[in-house]
This record gives sequence, C-alpha cells and structure tokens, in this order.
Amino acid sequence: MEKENGKALSRKIEGRISSEGPITFREFMNMALYEPGLGYYMRPGTEIGKAGDFYTSPHLHPVFGQMVAKQVEEMWALLGKGPFTVIEQGPGKGYLAKDVLDYLEAGNGELYGLLSYHMIELNPALEEFQRGLLGERHQKKVSWGKALQGKMAEKGVLLANELLDAFPVHLVRVRGGALMEIRVGYAPEKGFYEVLAPPSVPEIEKYISEFAPGEKILPEGYRTEVNLDVRGWLREVKAAFSGALFLLVIDYGYPAWDYYGPERDRGTLMCYRGHRASENPYRDPGGADITAHVNFSALARWGLDSGFRCAGFCPQGTYLVSLGLEDVLGAMGQADILKIKGLLLPGTMGQTHKVMALYNGPGELPALRGFSMRNQCRVL
Repeated sequence: MEKENGKALSRKIEGRISSEGPITFREFMNMALYEPGLGYYMRPGTEIGKAGDFYTSPHLHPVFGQMVAKQVEEMWALLGKGPFTVIEQGPGKGYLAKDVLDYLEAGNGELYGLLSYHMIELNPALEEFQRGLLGERHQKKVSWGKALQGKMAEKGVLLANELLDAFPVHLVRVRGGALMEIRVGYAPEKGFYEVLAPPSVPEIEKYISEFAPGEKILPEGYRTEVNLDVRGWLREVKAAFSGALFLLVIDYGYPAWDYYGPERDRGTLMCYRGHRASENPYRDPGGADITAHVNFSALARWGLDSGFRCAGFCPQGTYLVSLGLEDVLGAMGQADILKIKGLLLPGTMGQTHKVMALYNGPGELPALRGFSMRNQCRVL
C-alpha cells in the first residue's frame, strides 16, 4: 500500500509539472508532505517513534511532557489563572498531550479542572491513535480540529513541538552573483531534477537581505532555505486567542547569524526514513519526512509584527534543567536516566533543539522559569 501511495503521489506531482512547468521546491515539499491521503503526514500508515522514521522528545521519556506541564502551570498563573486553553499543533502520536494532562491531573487539580486542551491534527489515523492513547479519562478535556481558527480561545498557550521544521520552504542558490530559486522539473529519463529560476516572489530576496546579508555570508554556490510560511502562521496563532497568550516553540534550528554562516553552504534540508538521514528529497516523495531547521531570528522578529515579544530563547537542555528536571532524577532508575540524557546533553536534542517563548499580552514581559539560567533573546 505504501509503495502504491508513493507511486500515485509521484504521478500527481509529475502531472502538475507537465501542465505547469517546473514548480517551486516549496510546492514540491508541500505536496510530498501534505497532499491529502498521499503526503508523508497525511498517509494512513504514518509512523512516528522507534518503529517509524524519526522520534521527538516526548518519545524519549514522559519527563519531557512533565516539564512542559510545569511551564504551562507558570503561564497559567502569570495570566491570572481562571479558564485556560492549551492548543497543540502537530501533536504527533499524542504523547506530549498525555504527559502534560497526566501531570496536571495528579499535581494541580485546580488547573486541570479549568483546562481545555485542543489538538490540531490533519491526519485522521493519527487522531484516532491520539484518542485511544488519551482514553476516556482525558478525552473529556480534549477536542480536535484540522486548522487554527479565529477566536478559538480566550487566553492560554499554543505548543509547537517540532512543527515549524515541517513547514514547506523555498530553496535558493547563488549563481553568477545573483540569488536564484530552485524549481523542480521532471523528465521520464531522469526523474525529478532541479532548475534555477528568478525568485518566484519578492519576499524571498527581502528575507535574504534581512537575515543573511553580505557576500561573505552568501558566496557563489551557497544553497539554503527560506521559510516564508512562519509569518502567516504567527498571525493565525494570534487570531486564535481573543486575550493574552504565550507561544512555546520547541524545534531544531539556529539564530540567523548561525543559520546562514559560511559552514552551512548546503543548507539544512534533510530527509528521514527509518531513522536514516538523506539529502535527497526526490527519491521517494511521500515516503520520507522532509525537514529544514528553524530560523529563530525570523520567528522572533516576525512575532513582533503580530504583537509578540520574545520572553525566552535557549537550548532545550538548559530549558529543562531550569524547569527543575534535575530535581526528579534522583528518584529514577538507570534506564530512565539514560533516556533522559538524550533530552539534555551536548550532541543530543538538548543542544540541537532550541526553545522559544513568545508573549502577546499587556504589562511587563513575564519572566519564565525555563529561561532563568540562560535567555538569549538579545542575540536574535
């Protein structure tokens, strides 16, 4: 079935290219990941975790969700308590939601009683798994939807754990001193292939001039990604809440000065299948995850346009320790500690993944415990 779906998706992309000519890589990636019923995140058989193609922090140990729950508690208190909504977009198999709800039910009955948890999930098969995982106990607290909508909640927090890296991106390359966009063509004798063309929209050149200026940073042959979808998404997040809100983003990425450094002249685009990495997104459209690192500088600066202020930015390991992760290690066995090391240590998600909190609301910028040890908002 998976092979048949892959062939069907390839034929659909080929047909579009045949009728329209080469398409932007963003359009190719969007179809490869989100084409209804065929894209990687839309297939019935999408598998996340050890048995799938990749795993996220909640797969390693429930303590990750417990620390996020502690952050949710603090945000709830800072916003004056009362009814509170958590929206999680791209919840995967639902482990983060379950661990957050388990922690709050056991440790903060007041918040649990006032809490509404809303899951934004595109894949019907994953939604079914999430419902089974949460069981009858938590399902009364949870609702599901397919997209962010205006005024879904009054106040609360939106959780985006490894969401933005899956937004479709434009690919660009410097050729002859000019910024060109990579488009995707197709020929029966060679399959999908890349061709350079002028940028499809003026925002691409504006983005590069803002976040990667100067010939020394983008020399001849430099190849990288441009994620323009983040800007519109921030507006959607703001519109989903009628009152004050936090946005908590956890993902792998860099500030712009690091993202577009000279050592990253091949960009950050990667594909994952069976926990094996590849740089070839054209080999198996719909059969592999395609990701690009997050430009956290763009997230922070574009957040300002929607009224958000940066409340915190730091590596995931530092963030979890600041929230008190070390306090619970003493009660854990060796097997648990080995798993948790993957959330904390250099060379693991503790270093590759970053955490950013944005705040949209009145008054002084809240001080969040998760960033008490290190807050790098100023470097953005």
